[in-house]
Amino acid sequence: MKKLTDKQLWAMQKMAELSTALGADAAACKQVGISDGVYNAIKNEKYAGNVDNQLRKMIEYFETKEAASEVYSGSEYRETSISSNVYKIIRNCQLQGGLAIACGDAGIGKTQACRQYYRDHGTNCIYVTVNPCIKSSKSVLELIGSKLNVSSGSVSRLWLDVSAKLSDGMVIIVDEAQHLTRNAIDALRSLCDCFDEKGQTLGICFVGNETTVSRLGGKQKAEFAQIRNRTKNTRFYSVKQIKKSDIELLFPDIRPDAAAIEFLLRIAQSPQAIRGAVNLYSNALDNGNVTAKGLAAIAKFMDLAV
Repeated sequence: MKKLTDKQLWAMQKMAELSTALGADAAACKQVGISDGVYNAIKNEKYAGNVDNQLRKMIEYFETKEAASEVYSGSEYRETSISSNVYKIIRNCQLQGGLAIACGDAGIGKTQACRQYYRDHGTNCIYVTVNPCIKSSKSVLELIGSKLNVSSGSVSRLWLDVSAKLSDGMVIIVDEAQHLTRNAIDALRSLCDCFDEKGQTLGICFVGNETTVSRLGGKQKAEFAQIRNRTKNTRFYSVKQIKKSDIELLFPDIRPDAAAIEFLLRIAQSPQAIRGAVNLYSNALDNGNVTAKGLAAIAKFMDLAV
């Protein structure tokens, strides 16, 4: 195999670092998008194929990641008034057991709170995100089971295996819960009942948009009575609850600029929410002007109504 260039050696070194971070070459290769066998053959100087093509994939991957790391994303968790409240709801749900609901407008920090709670309590917390394709009893139980090393099977087998793997005092966070079917909701509720019958606790916190409340018993429908009666805490959060202090916390670099803070607050309290304010700030930062005037110019370019 031919001698590698400095750039190719750099990519191989970055690959080795990623493998160490993820704990296995196979995991790193899957993330980068190359074959584990190809990588190991290159590493052992035994690859007979086109080395340049394979290493180009690695180089482009790591160059993209390095460039992305220099772009402001606002992904770091900040304890805003809403995210801290959602965090507390999840905590109380874990301590008390049973069902809880934290819902509200999109982009206000609910998911950030869920992720932070999982980072803080990962040993006795399961965090899953459902979607229009994963919403039935079986698919949701499979998703939870994948976190518990439970193999797939019939719905009844999955339920039994998942309930056997769960332990007293755990909490399951279900994000985007508005997608769940009624049967899936009832299957999760029955897990709580199973632990309650044993004198133990299992908390399940449903997090989602406004529809989550109606699907989980906010409306007086007989079929939701079992769920409604077991829901110990329901909270709804709106963009109008976002505070100036939240914006100052999220964007500390422009805190002294009252006009810029006020502009971002107006964006955050609109349908764009905090997510929209972060995107606007990121674009303005890339443009080199995060003053109120600079933010307004980018907002106009992004066609954001303020």
